[in-house]
Amino acid sequence: LQHREEILCCFLRAFQESTSLKELYIIFSLNGEPSNLALENMLTHTQSLRSLSLIYQNEEDIDVAAVRSGLKKNTTLRELTLVFPQGATAVSPILTNLRDHPHLRRLCLHGFVVDLTGLETVLLSENSKITELEIHRSESFWCLHPLRGLPRVLEALARRPTLTKLGLRKYALGRDEARQLKTVLRNTPSLQSLDLARNVLGSAGLAELAPALYHNTSIKELDLSDNNLNKKKSARLLRGILLHNKTLTTLVLSANPFGHTTGAVERIADG
Repeated sequence: LQHREEILCCFLRAFQESTSLKELYIIFSLNGEPSNLALENMLTHTQSLRSLSLIYQNEEDIDVAAVRSGLKKNTTLRELTLVFPQGATAVSPILTNLRDHPHLRRLCLHGFVVDLTGLETVLLSENSKITELEIHRSESFWCLHPLRGLPRVLEALARRPTLTKLGLRKYALGRDEARQLKTVLRNTPSLQSLDLARNVLGSAGLAELAPALYHNTSIKELDLSDNNLNKKKSARLLRGILLHNKTLTTLVLSANPFGHTTGAVERIADG
């Protein structure tokens, strides 16, 4: 482990001095203070890094102070992906330090995400440049644990008209959240990509979103896969979306068992 730590520190110092490295993907596991300090210095002094993915395999590997300090001083990143392990509770302090980042456009939160507190602060900041937001929860985890802070995030998104891409996967969206999301869609004229895969929308959730999707003139990509859509009502709503929306070029409906309902496939095909 000591040898592994030395290797990682060596690479991080080299990355810090590089003037050409644009993309970096790091898996942290059982790292210590030297590598965390090296990460902080790399984020602070990099001249070229544009895209960073930090994947944490254990909660104790997350040095919040180092990440916060490095991101607060960073001026080069355009894209940031944070993958959290089970039990991680240190999301909020990291997020709040992104609100004044001068260039960050794309933020992705993956893995065992349980609390979005702090993200609304970033989205409401006048200095924030974020136009793409992606929240994808862990495969075996999403249906067992609620996602705290989502209503506040949706409220903030409704006041961010410059958003171009939104991904919200593996969260059991209720009618209240779907209603909030409808407001987001109506207030975001620049949104081009919407990914709502595996959110257990059902006919009721889709009915909440449909009015906004009927008249949307910006969304080109829509993913509704694996959302428990199988009834005639769902098929009728999709038919209406397809007939009214002239902007869509990509529609994903996989893992919705319409074939079990007589006439459902025909309605969608008619649309």
